[in-house]
Amino acid sequence: MVVTVIFFESALELIPESLRTHSLIRKEWKTTTRKRNRGILLDTAIHGSFMTNLPEKEKRGRPDIVFYSLLNLLYSPLVVNHALKIIIHTYTEHCIHLPSHWRIPVNYNRFVGLFSQLLYRKRIPVEGEPILSVTRCTLGELLQEFSESKIYLLESPNENSEIITSLEYLLDDDVIFLIGGFQSGEASFLSNTNLTVNQNFQQISIYNETKPAWTIASRLLHMLEDQLLF
Repeated sequence: MVVTVIFFESALELIPESLRTHSLIRKEWKTTTRKRNRGILLDTAIHGSFMTNLPEKEKRGRPDIVFYSLLNLLYSPLVVNHALKIIIHTYTEHCIHLPSHWRIPVNYNRFVGLFSQLLYRKRIPVEGEPILSVTRCTLGELLQEFSESKIYLLESPNENSEIITSLEYLLDDDVIFLIGGFQSGEASFLSNTNLTVNQNFQQISIYNETKPAWTIASRLLHMLEDQLLF
């Protein structure tokens, strides 16, 4: 059995083209791409004043969400033992499959540098066999790879979700857990796919109140390790 965690619509993207012509961004973008061979990640802490007119700005510019979430997951023995796979799906419809032997840099600045190059060049390293690579794909296309698996959307409790305290009855086969990789806003894929009428799809909550993605990831990992390691 393999458990796959997908961070969907993650707020991990390069500064969009509509902002790169701004006088305060244009020079830095050109210098960074030319001298460092990478782009610049959109970050509300830095670019918030430029994001006023961006569509769904509340869901974008938070690369730290993915960073903290991956820190909680990637050093688990479940990853080492190939029992847990992690995929990042971004707001801009890109997918990154993280190999089981790869470990995220524990320094945030190194993470930003690595992923700004990955999203710009589409692979790391640029030469030779890639360790990480990026492909264009919608979440619907990604989930087609798991058409036979149970899919659980982890979300804040609502009338559509069931609060669970154990994974005992959920892990009888390969399963997918979906965690929103953004700060706020709606999961737009729910209205763009037929998942809600799929008998293999279920909305669940592991907290009785709203929590950030990295907290949900940490709690899910604890529950998975309790069930699969002990």
